[in-house]
Amino acid sequence: MKKLLLLSFCAFLCSALAIEAQQQSSRFRIGVEYGIFELEGKIDDRWEFRQTKKNHPTHDSFSGNENVTGRGDARYTGLKSELSIWDNRVTLSSGLRYTLIKERISPSMNSQLYLFHPSTQGVELFRVHGMSESLGYVGIPLEADILLWGRLSNWQTYVKGGVQAGVKVYENTGLDFISKEMEKYKNDILSTAGKAPSDFFSYAYGSIGLRLILKHGTRLAIEGVFPPVYFTKNNFSLLTNQSYGGVQFLVTTPVDFFPRK
Repeated sequence: MKKLLLLSFCAFLCSALAIEAQQQSSRFRIGVEYGIFELEGKIDDRWEFRQTKKNHPTHDSFSGNENVTGRGDARYTGLKSELSIWDNRVTLSSGLRYTLIKERISPSMNSQLYLFHPSTQGVELFRVHGMSESLGYVGIPLEADILLWGRLSNWQTYVKGGVQAGVKVYENTGLDFISKEMEKYKNDILSTAGKAPSDFFSYAYGSIGLRLILKHGTRLAIEGVFPPVYFTKNNFSLLTNQSYGGVQFLVTTPVDFFPRK
C-alpha cells in the first residue's frame, strides 16, 4: 500500500512538473531590441580648446574650454531572451547587445577651434574644425521588469531595472584639421593625451515601458530609458559621463520547448 501511494505521488509529481514545463515554455520568448540615448557633457580635461573670437556677441556656453559642451549619442541593437515568472507579473531578460557610441566636439557659428597641445617643444596650437570619437562595445544586459498595470489585458505598463557589462571591440578617434598637412601630428596628439577609453564598461539603468501583447503571444514594447549610471571610469575620451535619457524598442515572440502533441 505504501509503495502504491509512493508511486501515485511520484506520478502526480512528474505530471505536475510536465504541466509546469509546458506552461513555462509559453512564458519564454526570444526577440530583438533597438535603443538610442543622447550624450552631453563637458569636454574631458585632457583636451583644451579655444574658439576664435567674433566681432559680434556669442553665447558664453561656447566661449572657453571650461564651458564648451560636446554632443553625441549611443545606439544599440541586440538579441534578447525573456522569461515571465510570478504569474506573468515579473519578466527576467538577458541577451547579447552591441552598442555604438559617437561623440563630436564642434565650434559654434561654423568657426574654427584652436587645440592646445603640450609637446617637447612647448605648447603648440593646431587649428581644427572639430574632433570626433566612435566606440563599439559588446555587452551582456541583465534586466527585470515589474508589471504596473494590465496583467489580464493586451496592453501593459511596467517599470524595468537593469545592469550591463561589456568589452570594447572598436575604437576610432579623429581630428579634423584645418590644414591637411597637420594630419601627421594626429597620433602624437592622441598619445600625449594619455588614458584611452576603457576596454571594459558597466552601468545601471532604468526605464518605464508600454507593451502590446498580440493573440499569438508576440510582444511589442516601447520604453522611455532614464540616463544610465556608470560604474566604470574613463568610458569616453572626449566627454565626461553625462547623458540624457532615450528610447528603446523591443519585439519578442514565444518559443515552446515542450510542444503539445
